Amino acid sequence: GDRDIRVEHALEGALDARLLWKLVPRFAAEIYTDDVFHFDNRQGSTPITRTISYTTGLKRTSSQTVRSKVTMKASMTASVGMNKVTSEITAELENTLTSSSESTWSKTETMTFTIPAHKNVKVMQHKVNFNGVI
Repeated sequence: GDRDIRVEHALEGALDARLLWKLVPRFAAEIYTDDVFHFDNRQGSTPITRTISYTTGLKRTSSQTVRSKVTMKASMTASVGMNKVTSEITAELENTLTSSSESTWSKTETMTFTIPAHKNVKVMQHKVNFNGVI
């Protein structure tokens, strides 16, 4: 949430309204798990091969110019918080934003799976929607 920072005058210990700041997160992060692929071969008697595509990196929907990748990365990292999933997200942000061009911030790759007979396979991917709040 929002945090107030109060600065007191060193000499008088008085609170000056001109020195109050409110920190507002730049982004609101919505972390979720997306089902990329699911195939149920539990009733099958032979293996099935499937090729899927998935996207990694950062896809922007805003047309505004990014003035500072360092600031953007710090703001996005701060908005996701700290837990097991966010370390994965933070590493991806670090990797993605070291790229020099926005055109290479995301990439679509393919992966081939062989689903054995009598197996149920699901491929999931952690994703984050960053919504600008300021």
